[in-house]
Amino acid sequence: MGGYYAFGRELMNGNSVFDFDTTKLSVHTLDIGLAGIEVYDILRDEYDIQIEFGDIGNILAYLSMGDRPQELERLVSALAEIRRRYQKDGTGMLTQEYIEPEVVTSPQEAFYAPKISVPLAESEGRVCSEFVMCYPPGIPILAPGERITGEILEHIGYAKEKGCSMTGSEDPDLTRINVLE
Repeated sequence: MGGYYAFGRELMNGNSVFDFDTTKLSVHTLDIGLAGIEVYDILRDEYDIQIEFGDIGNILAYLSMGDRPQELERLVSALAEIRRRYQKDGTGMLTQEYIEPEVVTSPQEAFYAPKISVPLAESEGRVCSEFVMCYPPGIPILAPGERITGEILEHIGYAKEKGCSMTGSEDPDLTRINVLE
């Protein structure tokens, strides 16, 4: 799909990917310079197409026996038009969706240890004492006991900028974060 990548059976390798669910259409969007959450919003707001979700780099649509061919064609046409109308230079796009954490202490120890709240912008190098998750998909960016790095702060800022909902932290706006004393 010109500029997009739709995940398919070619990913099955018998080692880490064993099967492929044909009822889920997962499309990588970063190559057109848009985050998945941006494509999700455009589909919903401008094309009245509601898909399952969009995250930092992908969208996910569920397909079923109840979907007619013309509905899938409408989605593909909308994606092509979005590419034509909104495609941007990919400069500044997040290139990595997963950051390998540096675990300093166990989640239980970090959760129950004495903690303080500090401005997120001043937290680099500290050890987190709460979860920080980007929804969708709801996978933690930070967990209790992990060191906060510049790369993680950049990831959080990028996700917030693109409109992802940040959950798990005590501060719903995530301007502050709880860290170990």
